[in-house]
Amino acid sequence: MTILARYKKIGLATKILGAMILGAILGFVLKGSYDVWSLVTTPLGDVFIRLLKMTILPLIFFSIVTGIASVADLKRLKKVGGRFVIYWLIASLLCAAVGIIWSYIIQPGVGIQLGEKEEYSTAGVNLIESLVNWIPDNPAASFANFNIIQVIIFALFLGIGIATLPIPKVKEKLESFFSAGNDIMTRIVGMIMSFAPIGVLCLIMNVTGSLGSDVLTGLGMMLVTQYVAYATIILIILPVILKFIAKVNPIQHLKNVYPAMLLAFSTCSSSATLPLTMKCMKENSGVPDETVNLIAPPAATINMQACCAEMPIYAVFAAQMFGIQLGIGELLIICLLGVIMAAGVAGVPGGGIMMSAIMMQVMGLPLTIVPWVAGIYRLIDMPNTMLNVTGDTVGMVTTSALMGDLDRDVFYRSNKKHIVSTDGGVSKDS
Repeated sequence: MTILARYKKIGLATKILGAMILGAILGFVLKGSYDVWSLVTTPLGDVFIRLLKMTILPLIFFSIVTGIASVADLKRLKKVGGRFVIYWLIASLLCAAVGIIWSYIIQPGVGIQLGEKEEYSTAGVNLIESLVNWIPDNPAASFANFNIIQVIIFALFLGIGIATLPIPKVKEKLESFFSAGNDIMTRIVGMIMSFAPIGVLCLIMNVTGSLGSDVLTGLGMMLVTQYVAYATIILIILPVILKFIAKVNPIQHLKNVYPAMLLAFSTCSSSATLPLTMKCMKENSGVPDETVNLIAPPAATINMQACCAEMPIYAVFAAQMFGIQLGIGELLIICLLGVIMAAGVAGVPGGGIMMSAIMMQVMGLPLTIVPWVAGIYRLIDMPNTMLNVTGDTVGMVTTSALMGDLDRDVFYRSNKKHIVSTDGGVSKDS
C-alpha cells in the first residue's frame, strides 16, 4: 500500500490533529528562518481562512431554514413540542452562561501576546438597540453587507413560514429546495475541510514560528475550560433539571441511557447515535413511544447543550487574547448566539469549526483561533457529542414528566431488568 493510499484512509480529525502537531514542531525548529518560509505558509493559511469565510453566509442560511422547517412535526402535538422547546431554550441559555462563567474564571486567553491587534470597542453599546438592529429591513442588503445576525433572523422567519404553510405540495417543494441547498453547502464545506490539514499546518507554523509556546499553553487552557464547562453541565445543570423539574433520580437516568452516551462519545455523531438513543428512551426510561418519535429526531439537530457552552468559550477566549473588554450587552448577545450556533451545527462536516468562525465573524473578532480549534477539535468533539445526546434524553424525560405520562415503574425498573446494550441488543442483569 502506497503512502498516499494510507493517508487517504486516515480520518479527517486525525489528519488535522497531526497537521497541527507537525506545524507546531516545524514552526519551532525553523523559527530562525521564519521570514523565508512564511512567504509560502502565509498565503496558503490565508486561502484556508478565506475559503471558510466564503461558506459562512450560505451555510447558515440553508442549514437554519432546513432545520426549522424540519421541526414542523412538533405542531402535531403542541403540548409536547411546546414543553420541549421551553426546556431547550432554558437549558441552552444556562449552558451558554456556564461556558462564559468558566471562561472568566480560568481565563484561557489571558497572557497570550499576539503581534496583531483588532480595533474593537464596547463603549456606548446599547443592548436594546443592538437587538432591534438584528431585524433586517432589507434581506438582500443583509447578504451583501455580510450582516450574519440579520441573515440568521431572516432564515428563522423563512423556516417558520415554510413549516406552517397550509399547502402541502408547496411546502414539500420548498423543503426539498432548501434541503438541496443545504446538501450542496455540506458538500462544499466537505471539500474545504479536505484542505484543512494543509491550512492548519501553515497557520500553526506561522503562529509558533513568530510567537512561540504561549499559544500552545493558551490552547491547552481553552481545552481545560471546555472540559470543566461540560462537567458542570452534566454533573450540575442536567441533574438539577431531572431532580427538581422531572422529579426523577439523575443517577438512575444516566444508568438508563449510558449505552447511548458511550456510542456518542465514540462516534462523535448525534445522528449516528439516534437509533440507540430512541431505543434507550423507549425501553429503559418510560417515555411513551409517541413522545420519543416526535422529539428525538429534531432534538438531535437543534438541542446541543455542549455546543451552547462551546461557542461562547471561543468568543471569550479570542477577546481575552486581544485584550478586548466585553460588556454585559456583548455577553448576553454571545449567549443568544451560542444557542443559535448550536442549533445550526448538526450535519455539517467540521461543524464546530465552521460555527467557531461564524461566532468570531458576528462578534467582530479575528478568525485567528479557528485553525487552532480545528487542530484539537476531535478532543472537544467526543465529550461534546456525549453531552449533546445526554441533553436530548433529559429533555425527553422532562417533557414526559411534565405531560404526566412518564412511566416511572419502567424508569426505575431498568436498573434491575433491562439494559440496552451498545450493539442495539438487550442484555439482562442478574
